[in-house]
This record gives sequence, C-alpha cells and structure tokens, in this order.
Amino acid sequence: MEDKKIEKVHHFYNQTEIKKEYKFWDTQLVPPFNEEIPLKLGPIKTDFKEEDLKKEPYELPENMEWVDIDITKEEELDKVYEFLHSNYLEPTEYKEQYNKEFLRWQFSPIKNNKHKNILISIQINKEIIGFFSGLPMKLSVYDKEIIVYNISFLCIDKDYRNHNLAEILFKEMFRRTYMENVYQNIFVSKRLIPKPFAESTYYYVIFDNSQLSKMKEETTAKLRPMEKKDIKGVTKLLYENQKKYKIHSIFSEEEVEHWFIPIKNVIYSFVKEDNNGKITDFTSFYKIDAIEDNKEGNWSYIYFNIATSMSPKELIKNAMILSKQNGMDCYICNTIMDYEKICKELNFHSNIEDENSYGSLKYYFNNFICPETEASDMSLILI
Repeated sequence: MEDKKIEKVHHFYNQTEIKKEYKFWDTQLVPPFNEEIPLKLGPIKTDFKEEDLKKEPYELPENMEWVDIDITKEEELDKVYEFLHSNYLEPTEYKEQYNKEFLRWQFSPIKNNKHKNILISIQINKEIIGFFSGLPMKLSVYDKEIIVYNISFLCIDKDYRNHNLAEILFKEMFRRTYMENVYQNIFVSKRLIPKPFAESTYYYVIFDNSQLSKMKEETTAKLRPMEKKDIKGVTKLLYENQKKYKIHSIFSEEEVEHWFIPIKNVIYSFVKEDNNGKITDFTSFYKIDAIEDNKEGNWSYIYFNIATSMSPKELIKNAMILSKQNGMDCYICNTIMDYEKICKELNFHSNIEDENSYGSLKYYFNNFICPETEASDMSLILI
C-alpha cells in the first residue's frame, strides 16, 4: 500500500488568536506555536527511563486527595454521574446530559485490553471536585500505528476553578499513562492551545424543521440493528475502509463489540448484508440528552459509517431516518471523512460563528508531532 503523503495545509487558527505565553502548556511535551511543524511525525520525547518517571501522584492543595474511580461499582458511577450532571460545561452553553448508561458504556473496561482505563478524581470529604478519564486506543497516523490514551471529560467543580486543578489533572493523567508505558495522549478542545493538528466543524439538522419531516419515514436501504454475530464482519469492514484516511482508528473485535453493539438510549448501530450474508454497509450514532434554550431534546451524534453498496450520502440519509425513528430530535455530524460535503448537500446547518455552540473542535496530541491534517483526511471520532 502506498504511504500516506504528508502535505502542508493551512493553520487551524489565526495568528491574532495566539497568546503571548501559555504558562502550563509551554512546559509540556507539545509543539510550540513559534515553531513550524516539520513535515514529519513521531514522538517529541522517546527516552523515558524508569527512574525518570514520577512514581507518586502530584501534590494537591490541602484537604484534597486523589481517588481512583471504579466504574463497575454502582455507587461510584452514581457519584460521577451526579458530578458531571452538575458541573460539565458552563451554564451559558448548551447542556449535555450524559445518562448513567452512557457513562457506563464510555468508561467500562474492554475485554482483553492490555492497557487499563484510567478514571481519576480529586475529592474533598469523599465528594468529587475534579474528574478526568483516559481510555486506551490504537491509531494509524500516516501509516504509523501507535497506542494513545484518549483523554476526555475533564471537569472541575464550579467552586474550585481558581485552584489550577485542570493543570494538575492533566499532569497526573500524563503521569498515569506513562506508567502504563503509553507515552502519547490525544484530546479535543474548543480552546486554542499549543498546538492543534486538526479541526472539525459540527453540522446539525433539526428534524421538525428539516426536509426529513416531509420525507417518507422509511429507510431506502435494508439496514437492520447490529448483532453480536456481526462483530467479525463489522471489524473487517472498518479495517478495510478506514485505511484510505491519513489518521484513523483501529478496532479489535473486542472493541467493536464494546463500542457498537446497540444499547438503548446510548449507542445505535445498523448493518446491511448482501445476498451471501456479507456485511457491506454500516452506520452508527450515539445519543446524548441535551438542553438548549431551556428545551430538552434527544440528540444523535454521528459515529462511524462505512458505505460500499450505496453512496455515503444515501447511507447518511438512512441514518437520519433511523435516528428519527428511534426518538431523536436532532442529527449532528462533523466534517471528518467526506461528511462536510454530504452535510451541505443535505442542507445541514452550522453554528460555528456562535462561540458558545458545539461549533468546532481542535485536535491535540501530547508527546507526538503530527502534521496539520484536514478533517476530511481523518476517520477519528473522540467522545
């Protein structure tokens, strides 16, 4: 297979947006803004020695303590749910409500995974005031396979946001992943910090206001809910059809089972078979309860999609119909793969100009240099 070509693309920010200094990030293993990213890739630091790795957790302010979360215990899942429900995202923004089954799906360990999930919290008197998650995943980055931790759900209690806890959580998460012998991390943020390698924009369609409301609410493709018997076929389909992207996820069969077997009110996956029982098409979306402008809604976010017997546009149209059939009010898509063209053809909307919206996300690596990459060259969705 021909190697992926590394090309220079435009920056994902304006020079006027860059701060004079980033006191925390200037000390981390990230490329600085004042250096041009070379047209190469690889770790920033490679010589991690055991004696150099910090064995003990970072020091916390008085009365605070580190507590690992065991999401398999119902009472700990409840605590994380209540904490995120009360503190995740600002009141001025739209509010995402992650139900407990969604969090169980997101944070539960995957069978036979060499690297464990990392769920850390900062607590005072057994009450969570800070939370961060790290989930191991395999990526192909310009044909180089790497293991990274996808770090997400960083959340600080509203009353403790002037204690630099976010920086401490980042440092502790990096330390924990290094102790797992994984020296790269990936994450997304709306904020501009040193130094994004990609950016994707969100598009959406509200069913009550869309042409879908006028359409016959039946799929044109013979898609059925994914079952366990489909795991091998879906794994192969994903592997074969993601290889064309410069950056993409690599799923094991255990990961396909975990991430795509349907769970009501969490993850919805559908497949199409040919006459010989071979899976030819796959679509998936996950559900998030949301509040925007004081209105509650069920939002479906596009997940992974592969079309071989139909056009990608036709598959997305069918996914929209399936989303509405399953009680969703809105279908949200981003600009990875060829989705942007499809979104425009299907008259999706973008509210990127609203800084409080879910408009766009920037992608970052810790301890990995990656050339700036167009979203259309990625098959990568980080929750």
